[in-house]
Amino acid sequence: MVTGLPNSNGHDALLVVVDRFSKAIILVPCNVELSTEGWARILRDHIYARHGMPQVVISDRGPQFVSTFMKELYRMLNITQNASTAFHPQTDGQTERVNQEVEKYLRIFINYHQNDWADWLPLAEFAHNNRTHSATGKSPFMILYGRNPRIIPDSPRTPNSKVPAASDFSKAITQIHKETELALEKAARRMKAQYDKHKRPAKTYQAGDKVWLDTTNLHLPRPKKKLDDKRVGPFLVLEKTGASAYKLKLPPHWKIHPCFNEKLLTLFEPPTFPNQQQPPPPPPDLIDGEEEWEIEEILDSKPRKVRARQGQPSTTVIDYFIKWVGHTREHNSWVTASEMGNAKEAIADYEEKMGSNERVSMVKITTLKSPLAMVLNHHFDGEDISYLCQREDGTQKWVKNPDVTQFENFLVEYWSNYEFHSLQRTAP
Repeated sequence: MVTGLPNSNGHDALLVVVDRFSKAIILVPCNVELSTEGWARILRDHIYARHGMPQVVISDRGPQFVSTFMKELYRMLNITQNASTAFHPQTDGQTERVNQEVEKYLRIFINYHQNDWADWLPLAEFAHNNRTHSATGKSPFMILYGRNPRIIPDSPRTPNSKVPAASDFSKAITQIHKETELALEKAARRMKAQYDKHKRPAKTYQAGDKVWLDTTNLHLPRPKKKLDDKRVGPFLVLEKTGASAYKLKLPPHWKIHPCFNEKLLTLFEPPTFPNQQQPPPPPPDLIDGEEEWEIEEILDSKPRKVRARQGQPSTTVIDYFIKWVGHTREHNSWVTASEMGNAKEAIADYEEKMGSNERVSMVKITTLKSPLAMVLNHHFDGEDISYLCQREDGTQKWVKNPDVTQFENFLVEYWSNYEFHSLQRTAP
């Protein structure tokens, strides 16, 4: 089961079922709180009804898979149960590899708020099962049915102008089919590249090359780390600064040392789909003699207290995290509300959208049961310290002087990363 996913059509987890013989997969959107009865229904509706009764079921040790109910049900149905163990993950290795490939596939298609991944599962399943598997030399469909299914023709018939809806639907499904195939091919290439990474010699880059940067040590404002981009960029290589280190041209507001080991870099490839090519960013507008950049979307917001003069009460302002028109996500930045006088429409759209989005219920973070995911930022106020904390459901809140016993592991990780970047900034 793939967990830690953002809500999509009421689902926050993905169950991946792999047929060890044919290598076919079944992708079922579900919830992380999947019950034993829920798994039994999936076994009935998605496995037995489509492929018959399995002989062996290999699963992790989630309670829904190893409960007394399921053990008895397996016994009555003459199914052998084989649960993988923490010390022998290869027991369920096929499923884990498929999980990784599916996650890579989803990252190619998901939108910024990552709420549409469930819509792509049927096509991901079909495309995977129709591709030749390296272990068998045949597609799962060929092994299961003795043939590959008929797919959308490359050249559909001339549309009937009297039925435009049918023509539009045909064009849409044809385009989706092509993009799904391309996405899974790219996911497979990335899996292979990751596998070959430990075997290959160090890559070399030249000044002028464009590269992706691994985000392992970068904290980026996305709702879920599970499906977060693993790379950012592309960035221009300025020069080679050591045996395996390169200096990159980073955005001006990134306060980090611009030199990185080649293991964190990947050569930029042109986009899979032409419409993903980013055009050059537009120039700023000149309003009242000042340059202003157009806002494409407000992605996030947070309250911030501003200390007043002595004897005056402090005030609370709202900062907004902005995606700018024509600029990539590396240029997204925080802007205070006072600097957005000409963006009232964008603020209204954001507030309307967030009114129905449970992701930003910041004031309710103390009552939520979602566990803490990470510490994002900090600031000092006299002798007090506050941390910006994010839970696994994406909600965020500034926590003042937190109980260290509850935050210890997260604070250790945060300050280790903070010290790492501080050293990079001061490095010669």
